Amino acid sequence: MTKAASTIIAAHRGGALEAPENSPTSFRHASGLAVDYVEFDVHPSADGQLVVHHDAVFGRMTDLTGPVAATPWADIAKAKIKGTDGERPLLLDEVIDIFEPTAIDLRLEIKSAADGVPYPGLEAEIAYALVQRKMLPRTLISAFNIDTLGRFMDIAAPRDFLWLVSPQTFRQIGGIGSVLAVAQRFGIPEIAPRIQVMNEGVVAAGKAAGIRVGAYAVNEEADIRAMLALGVSAFTSDRPTLALKLRDELSGA
Repeated sequence: MTKAASTIIAAHRGGALEAPENSPTSFRHASGLAVDYVEFDVHPSADGQLVVHHDAVFGRMTDLTGPVAATPWADIAKAKIKGTDGERPLLLDEVIDIFEPTAIDLRLEIKSAADGVPYPGLEAEIAYALVQRKMLPRTLISAFNIDTLGRFMDIAAPRDFLWLVSPQTFRQIGGIGSVLAVAQRFGIPEIAPRIQVMNEGVVAAGKAAGIRVGAYAVNEEADIRAMLALGVSAFTSDRPTLALKLRDELSGA
């Protein structure tokens, strides 16, 4: 198997450059692709519903404004996602409804509030929902906050865990060696830095440490080709159709 064929591809927010992100349309689109995962984000509503939405605050993608966590589901359910024909944001259960019958697994990012502070108890609420739907073994849990992953580890054992490492965190911690040391201390099996810091040295260091190294924000053709050539473990892309095409080409499929 070539490096390209072994790289896992996740449709980022359902494929945000192919359909409005985290919308029913984007998820239905992704469900028909040969991606390995669909990636999406979860915030709590004011009344404890698990809302699939990227930003902590409404406005960029909907006609609703204000923090997701301060808004009751009854109001969110009336919101319209920009670029769609009146579609509303989905709940975690509704995204599961789309992908449960498929071979595509879930790559669920647990979000924090706009100030970066984790939502109290969100890990347990997500774990409970996944257990109820029997989707825990088909879900990779990701987060930028490594303590969030640690709390989830104490609660449940999903398919896998992934630490998303922002460029700022990468620099502040001290580069790939320090990042991998933190991941080892927490028992995190996979990290994903943003593509801007990715190179052969980063991937090689991960292999030496026994930690898989993926990437995120891999959208341009040159970047997709570069990550496939490096043999990263996985990456998210807003252009999953292109990513799949290039993976097939490079692997000789």
